[in-house]
Amino acid sequence: MATEIYYFSGTGNSLYVARELKKRIPDLRLIPIVALLNERTKERNKSIKSIAETIGFVFPCHGLTIPIPVKKFLKYLDLTSSEYLFAIATRGGSIFHGFSAIDKILNKQGKKLDASIVINMGMNDPKLKSFSVPTSEDLKEIELRVQEKLDIIQNCIINHKSYHDSTSGVTFSHFSPFNYILERLVPFTVHHVAPKVKKYFYADSKCTGCGTCEKVCLSRKITMANERPIWQNNIECYMCYTCLNYCPAQSIQIYSKFYMKSFTEEKGRYPHPYAQVKDIIIQKSNPSTP
Repeated sequence: MATEIYYFSGTGNSLYVARELKKRIPDLRLIPIVALLNERTKERNKSIKSIAETIGFVFPCHGLTIPIPVKKFLKYLDLTSSEYLFAIATRGGSIFHGFSAIDKILNKQGKKLDASIVINMGMNDPKLKSFSVPTSEDLKEIELRVQEKLDIIQNCIINHKSYHDSTSGVTFSHFSPFNYILERLVPFTVHHVAPKVKKYFYADSKCTGCGTCEKVCLSRKITMANERPIWQNNIECYMCYTCLNYCPAQSIQIYSKFYMKSFTEEKGRYPHPYAQVKDIIIQKSNPSTP
């Protein structure tokens, strides 16, 4: 049976990893999660059935855990045929609690992850103080680490090896009780609070009305009106920061109601250098990506 990888990628890191694995593993099929969720919306209550024996999930770390669409997708996925399950999380270096969240969902089908891997790549969250746009030298170092990790992943997948990475990483502070609280609060906020905030993203005066943000918006929350983007209140945001990082004018900003200010002006942006706008768009409508 062919290997299937279901992927979600906001700014290209996870897409790049998935495509590199396709080069290494014969008969590997890449399937975008967003396209399947969109298909399921048309046919309510229909499960998503896989027929593969080896199944993987590739996605970025969002707020220390798995992205919103990945969590939704896993709840709909029928894994009856699976014999080996793996997950790969790309991240900027933060601690990650997502694999336990995945296992909690899989356990309802009597399944669990046989391999769980993290790959450190470029950070795509310019609101963070630690954010910086990678230099060409940074990207070369990242690529070397990615390829080394892909060697391990390839071996695990082909030979169905059990392998579990350490998910430790950068924490919020040196004060353990504070970290304990935030490491539980942040995932809750990312999944339940932030997607419903009415003014989280906005376009500043640099906006040219090109519509790129609408095209790449994976949840279809953005629509254009009078050559300006509108984030529709009735549609949930995936918090993928795709619109933020692919805006060619860098006009899209994040606004904090709590602090009453923007955190992203003059910070630069990071889309993966090998992931173009068209590569992101294809996730929304093509159930099988080359």
